[in-house]
Amino acid sequence: MTGFFLMEIMKPIQAIITIERGRIIGIEPISDGVTIISEQGIHTYPGAYVLPGLVDAHCHFHALGELLNGLRLYDLHSKEETINHCKQHIGLRGDWLYGMGWNQELWKEAVYPHAGDLDAIFPDTPVYLRRADGHAAWVNSKAMECAGITDSTPDPEGGTIIREHGKTTGILIDNAMDIVAHLIPELTKDMQINNILTAAKHCSSLGLTEVHDMDVHPSLLPIYLELAENGLLPVRIQSFIKAQQDQWIEHGCLPAGGEFVRITGLKFFVDGALGSRGAAMIEPYADADHYGLILMDEETLFQKAKRGIEEGFSIATHAIGDMANRIVINVYERLRKDGIADADVILRIEHTQIIRMEDIIRMNEYAIKAIPQSVHCISDAPMAKTRLGRRASIAYPWKSLINHGLHPAGSSDFPIESANPLVGIDAYCRRIPFQDNSAWMPEEIISQEEAISSYTSWAHEAAGMEYRRGSIELKFDADLTILNTDIASCPVDDILHTQVLATYTAGIRRYHAE
Repeated sequence: MTGFFLMEIMKPIQAIITIERGRIIGIEPISDGVTIISEQGIHTYPGAYVLPGLVDAHCHFHALGELLNGLRLYDLHSKEETINHCKQHIGLRGDWLYGMGWNQELWKEAVYPHAGDLDAIFPDTPVYLRRADGHAAWVNSKAMECAGITDSTPDPEGGTIIREHGKTTGILIDNAMDIVAHLIPELTKDMQINNILTAAKHCSSLGLTEVHDMDVHPSLLPIYLELAENGLLPVRIQSFIKAQQDQWIEHGCLPAGGEFVRITGLKFFVDGALGSRGAAMIEPYADADHYGLILMDEETLFQKAKRGIEEGFSIATHAIGDMANRIVINVYERLRKDGIADADVILRIEHTQIIRMEDIIRMNEYAIKAIPQSVHCISDAPMAKTRLGRRASIAYPWKSLINHGLHPAGSSDFPIESANPLVGIDAYCRRIPFQDNSAWMPEEIISQEEAISSYTSWAHEAAGMEYRRGSIELKFDADLTILNTDIASCPVDDILHTQVLATYTAGIRRYHAE
């Protein structure tokens, strides 16, 4: 049998699946569980259901490992709690304290902290703490001293040094972060390997068999390739390389195929994030007389994307605000119309977060892939309502994307959000913000089957791999996720209680629940 189960829309199945040399060679339906037959032997999962391997179509893989092995500041509810967490962390990166995850919107007082808050505890140690969205940093006075930042330092293009009464506060937005970030000591190769393997093990345990790794520094590629060649990666990695400052050119990167690491695309940024008011908006923010930041103008993006396409790369561009999305769509439309990007060239908008209906229509017209993060919606809802006001109705428009012929690819942006794909599927299907009990804009909820498709077949479409992955079919790659629940038909409230029993990548059992 071929794609009998999955030719309609994605649903888990119960079956005996036979695998040979990493490909599916047999599918026999059964009524109570899943059995996998491969060179590794026979593994049976009574009562279980199997899906094509789940994919996260936008993440930061090494950063997840770095976070799991380092200073984590997520889910803390006050400035004081965050600082106390820093005090308890004993590991330094060289002479620096480096951490990630703070979010003032979760604090009792939802205001930016100050350098002085850190100075009291770390007067002589430079401190650099990235905000949860990665688009702002909180630094202390020692860090600013090391970087030469004073009250008179001008804002860099595409960035802001936050000031109060003319005095620097220690908050750096978008490109201003680079003034300090480049001073932080680099990780050793052994530390990088440990971070990658930590992230890989974690992702496999959550049911992921593949990720699209965004904004990858070219220096990490040889390490990824070495791990892949030695059979040490339990998940496949599609790499989208840093390109904002032409890093891919500087390092001589070109597209390259591979079973577990594939160098496939370039990553650009047009704006920042909503939480730091860096998202570029057509109208000013509802809570500030500010339009956000344009990190790359239309013509510059066109020229950079054109060069990448000519070398064989796919193009992925970060766009949060409605102005940023419009800029990217304008560029992609031009690339299509000028014949630079033919039908085989993948053009992606990463986040597709706040977008007007007329631009969604153009996305379909010019075959542009939408890569949203559903968990951002339920995480950001209180802040988004404040930032956007009446325009919140055009934010996180998943059903609208589908209704206009698009196939949004499921993702999390981890480690900014949880890497658990079931959290993303739940967010798609319930759209209930954290610490709330009712759906926000329920008209944009999508079905369970659509959510599963987003994390399987549609995610593979966003990397051009749908011809061999994302469906349980004969001759397809044997990338499988086995769950204890049919998440397509169970009560929607049960999705988050589902357990991952095993993951198989290329037919090899990479994770097995104890």
